Amino acid sequence: MREQEALQYLSAAGRFGHLGLDRTERLLANLAHPERGMRFYHVAGTNGKGSTTVSLDAMLRRLGRRTGRFVSPHLIRPHERVAVDGVDIPGHALAQATARVQAAAQGMPDPPTEFELWTGVALVHFERAGVTDVAWETGLGGRWDSTNAVVPEVCLITSIGLDHMDRLGGTLAEIAAEKAGILKPGRPAVVGNLPPEAMAVVEATARDAGSDLWRVGREIAVEDVVTRAGGTAFSYRDPFGALSLRTSLVGSHQAENAALAVAALRRTAGPAAAEQAADALREVRWPGRFEVIAGEPQIVLDGAHNPQGAQALRAAWRAAFPGVRAVALFGCLADRDPRDVAGVLADEILALHAVTPPSPRARAAAETAGLLGGAAHGEIGEGLAAARLDARERGVPLLVFGSLYLIGAVEELLRKEA
Repeated sequence: MREQEALQYLSAAGRFGHLGLDRTERLLANLAHPERGMRFYHVAGTNGKGSTTVSLDAMLRRLGRRTGRFVSPHLIRPHERVAVDGVDIPGHALAQATARVQAAAQGMPDPPTEFELWTGVALVHFERAGVTDVAWETGLGGRWDSTNAVVPEVCLITSIGLDHMDRLGGTLAEIAAEKAGILKPGRPAVVGNLPPEAMAVVEATARDAGSDLWRVGREIAVEDVVTRAGGTAFSYRDPFGALSLRTSLVGSHQAENAALAVAALRRTAGPAAAEQAADALREVRWPGRFEVIAGEPQIVLDGAHNPQGAQALRAAWRAAFPGVRAVALFGCLADRDPRDVAGVLADEILALHAVTPPSPRARAAAETAGLLGGAAHGEIGEGLAAARLDARERGVPLLVFGSLYLIGAVEELLRKEA
């Protein structure tokens, strides 16, 4: 199998199947259980799970562990989903792992979905690379997500908001029940500062599972948060003691994400090891999450694509650029009301340029502009050029936000210029 054949095989699988772990469990059994012998740090949440996952990966590497990282979606190349020691899976390794997964999936009466296949590819690659510790991000929900077929060292739930309601439920309690489905008997868990309705569900699930729970705002304190364009400093405290920490990621929400990663490591590797590893937070890189790019104008890229993400972006913007408004480039998918996302940032935006993200599920730029006001552009490159010129002439930064498909396309355009 060649690299392009592997990518075509993976993308041709269905996006959704019936709810359940039976396909994943059968696939892993057919693969002779490549997941066994690895330590998993399982991360779920509406927002923040990617930042928390890469923070865990960085700290585990600082401890000298051989790490795997599984995240989704990708920004530019699908290879970004699977990494060993911070290095994306090479094309030849992707082809080898996919060939093995294809053979294992052959003849299954209920074929695996695309994400289930990617889960198998990741685990095969990790096994071949001798990975010991895996920063393991859920794709959607938790209970029936294919990543839930492993037994983790610790479980993390970053946040819970109203998102993917067609799949996860229409209330915070229903969504919380799906996310909390990753909690395992006897395995510790750390969770963010959740809404009361969601927290009550997570707490009840933890009690039923016998999972010892640490919560931000209770066992974990995140205080004295100071955000600048170059990162976020904060004070951290848990039952083991206090630390002064800094992450390269921007925003008060990133302080909480980093705190969850630190708490998870303190609970599994011990406080001394976690303190040793915490310096790695200063070097974490997570493209498209309040990523500040120098130039004229200065550009900020952020994949805020739901109301909760937009609120976090607004808070980070006000902290990093106090009193400064921006020209915005925005695009979203058709299942989003752009007013629920871009509207949150209305006070930070001087002028808005709308584009269509590169996805068959995208909302057209003209429709977005009609709902929000502003200019619509037929191509992302055209929209980026117009928005940059607008920002340069006004002497303000350019804020690019919305769908991660849009962020990835802009990232690619900017990298080609560099």
